[in-house]
Amino acid sequence: MKILLIEPPFHRFMGFYRYFYPFGLSSLASFLKEKGHQILIYDADHGEKPVSLTSSDMLSVFPNYLKGIQNLNHPIWKEVETAIKNYNPDLIGITFMSTKKGSVENIINISKKLYPQTLVVLGGAHPSILYKSSLEQTKADFVVIGEGEETFSELIDQVQNGRKKFEEIKGLAFKSKTGEIIRTSPRPLIEDLDTLPFPDRETLYKKETYRSDDLSMIMTSRGCPYNCTFCSSLWERRVRNRSIPNIIREIKYLISTYKTQNIYFKDDTFTINKKRISAFCDALEQENIKINWECLTRIELLDEELVLKMQKTGMNYLKIGIETGSPRLLKATNKNVTLEQIKRGAKLLNRLNQKWSAFFMIGFPDETEEEIFLTWKLIKEINPTYISMSILVPYPGCKDYYDLEKIGAIQENSNWNLYDPFSLSTHFTKNIEKEEFQELVIKTMKFVDDYNFNS
Repeated sequence: MKILLIEPPFHRFMGFYRYFYPFGLSSLASFLKEKGHQILIYDADHGEKPVSLTSSDMLSVFPNYLKGIQNLNHPIWKEVETAIKNYNPDLIGITFMSTKKGSVENIINISKKLYPQTLVVLGGAHPSILYKSSLEQTKADFVVIGEGEETFSELIDQVQNGRKKFEEIKGLAFKSKTGEIIRTSPRPLIEDLDTLPFPDRETLYKKETYRSDDLSMIMTSRGCPYNCTFCSSLWERRVRNRSIPNIIREIKYLISTYKTQNIYFKDDTFTINKKRISAFCDALEQENIKINWECLTRIELLDEELVLKMQKTGMNYLKIGIETGSPRLLKATNKNVTLEQIKRGAKLLNRLNQKWSAFFMIGFPDETEEEIFLTWKLIKEINPTYISMSILVPYPGCKDYYDLEKIGAIQENSNWNLYDPFSLSTHFTKNIEKEEFQELVIKTMKFVDDYNFNS
């Protein structure tokens, strides 16, 4: 079958360059290609020219997305229509992040207008949790729940063979002929990740507009064992690892195929297993692989020996979630790290001249103004290379979402287009009035921009 996989537009409306390729769709594409299907990956959010925006800029341009999804004459929607029409797919798959709800609806409307009989399948975190409203509020035909490779492949097989016994497919939701929404039994996670092919970068729409480093993202594991209240995960609270030889093969493939010089490891918590990462560094040395790389991890999962070893094998940047400077919130959010551990880890990284970004959030449901300023204070004290600040968004699936849903502060049918880490409409702090919170957000983003500019 001819399958079109679409990443809906979002950042492009704001003039923001979204680095990297659509990883989830590319992983899905490679799996389906092995089954003999023809695939095109269309990243409608891919901008062709890198643009740098500050945190304050992001606040000011977010409304452009809201305007963009209302303006069906926008050039982006004309491009979407042309891409779908030119490919003439047998089936369309769309990845659905909560904030992109308006874009998802527009793409489905365009698709159904062009090809009324073509089936549309949704996947991703939002519809996996809110599958009922995702089917009710869009013209989509199916939702793939959770890990998508095997479920989507089985669905395509049934459609292609005309069986249509969709209730037999695990991990699926759909409307019956009577309009009832049916959810099948859950699909077990894929245990051996080495059985999966490398993400497909070759069938990207306008692949020539991607830079070499845009194609360099790798995931060496799936899942995270932590249970932060603001984080939702499709992969349960455990980690499944690819083998080190399998990872090395993909790195070699990227170097030989795309002349890659910088690798970004997309894992939720890269250094969760220090022995594994140490062995990975040994493999890079043994294979004489000269590559720069960066990863995301937690500050208490680093020590001097590991950082030095990682640096020796090309690690040049770390991204670390700190989240808040409030000791109370560090406990309340299940972050399970103390200020002492944060300060000790920051001191180590700075002493080793390690470049690192610290991720912070404001807008926790019971955060106070004083706690926001505790975050400012911690930033100055730990002195990271760069600060990334965002507003907390309780996406479906996380504990914060369910807690807020219980008190009626958020609903399944909320206007998800407004819920973005840079949307001033996002406000769940019961201790701070909305207008006051918006002022604090603007001040905090200004503080972050000044810090980043002067550091």
